[in-house]
Amino acid sequence: MLGKIQSFTASLLSKSSVLASKTLFYGKVGADLSKQVYLKERLQPPSLSDFKRAYLGIYYKSLYYATKPNEFISLVKSLKKDDAIKYSAYLVQILGFYSVGEVIGRRKLVGYKDYSHH
Repeated sequence: MLGKIQSFTASLLSKSSVLASKTLFYGKVGADLSKQVYLKERLQPPSLSDFKRAYLGIYYKSLYYATKPNEFISLVKSLKKDDAIKYSAYLVQILGFYSVGEVIGRRKLVGYKDYSHH
């Protein structure tokens, strides 16, 4: 019995070591690739004023339409078919990113883990 436990433990340790080394390798490759793209494209993070301008604009527009719902309704009614399709596609993309984040967070495709037996 002790031999089986020792062989199982050795096998588990070997597999976890291989998994850890692969994860470390691909993490380093991804970081190096990201660094090269960042340098070649001369990317830079947005400044604080850019963040403020973008999010305060969204906040003030939302506040304006929340206080005047009739103008929001007229805005929606005045949308053209092409605009409606474009905004619907944006909505589908946002929902898709949210769903992928949920799957990653749960570490399962469907449902949550059951912790009731603990």
